[in-house]
Amino acid sequence: MKEIQSNINIIGGGLIGAATAYALSKLGNNLVILEQKAKFDPKRILDKRTTAISEGTKKFLDEINIWKDIRKHAEPIKKIQIADRNQSNKIYFDNQRRKSNLGYIVKNEFILDSIYKKLEKQKRVKIFNNISPKDIFYEGSRIITKQDNFLINTNLLIASDGKKSSVRKIFKTPIISKDYKKKAIVINFYHSKSHQNTAYEFFFKKGPLAILPMQKNKNEFQSSIVWTNSNEFIDSLFSLDNSKIISILNEKIEGSVGEIKKIITKQTFPLNAHLNSKFVERRTIYLGDSAHSFHPIAGQGWNLGMQDVENLYKLVKKYNSLGLELGDEMFCKEFQKDNFFKAYRLYQITDKVDTIFKSDNLIFNNARFSAINLIEKSKKLKNRISDFAMGIN
Repeated sequence: MKEIQSNINIIGGGLIGAATAYALSKLGNNLVILEQKAKFDPKRILDKRTTAISEGTKKFLDEINIWKDIRKHAEPIKKIQIADRNQSNKIYFDNQRRKSNLGYIVKNEFILDSIYKKLEKQKRVKIFNNISPKDIFYEGSRIITKQDNFLINTNLLIASDGKKSSVRKIFKTPIISKDYKKKAIVINFYHSKSHQNTAYEFFFKKGPLAILPMQKNKNEFQSSIVWTNSNEFIDSLFSLDNSKIISILNEKIEGSVGEIKKIITKQTFPLNAHLNSKFVERRTIYLGDSAHSFHPIAGQGWNLGMQDVENLYKLVKKYNSLGLELGDEMFCKEFQKDNFFKAYRLYQITDKVDTIFKSDNLIFNNARFSAINLIEKSKKLKNRISDFAMGIN
């Protein structure tokens, strides 16, 4: 059976896996990517979701020379407005004190297209498509990934193969998980007024509704809505004629971006969260959704995944400079130490914030009203929250 030698083997070539491959290839490593989907083609992308890129993630993408290609597709978020139940109880965030944006909204397809164009020029990276690992085992200090007709022999295995990670199943790595028994509907749409680079989040009893600013398309104002609600409500909403959906949404968004004129795309997704009991196995690192996923209430899931990538990049860079072997026990322990707590913290924060905002009794309503007023009047609190959103806290 054919055997391919590499320094690093990456299972999963999505947003996180592709970014990891490009970042680590720049450090002189030979990499293999095993991706279960067909070869990436932007013309065949059906998933029209967007990603909120924090300022912290943007800085790392700039460091590894990817941001300059993504930037032309990115719409800055200069302000964030949060409202509890209605527009009379709200908080405004901006980042004038740091003279930078709070984040950026980019379609996933543009991020992948930018990274894969870079990867295609990297002689150190080999990409195999339509492949999932059949088995993983060890030979001495090497970890072997078995396919139908070839083996990948490597120092370090990186699992970036999503929430249903095949690597995690092979190793039987335990997880904690929560099914919110809800869905999110994601709608890209044209509207009548400029969003003025403002992101909105309305907290309703059944779940949050976020409006994310997107770039103009053919001089049409464009944004994306992510609305969380019960499975039954989202399924019912999705089945309606677009004109009826527009009528419901216009009532909910209260003229924030004017009137919704046309729905471009709509998709639904189940809402659940999980956290691996550990982010490492022997010579194996879990990244992004293979390690953790969160309630989308804070919009920070992908950014935390990119923090995983950045921390791994720094760790590999250190080990390479010292001439140390990638993937050994100390390497994995250091990655675990650097990344697990941040994920655990975000898992707890998003879950608890969701609980607080969906509670609808007098005590919770008064507490939320007081808390929102306190935050709105406190520059210190607002600055700390905006720094967290930017990924620099």
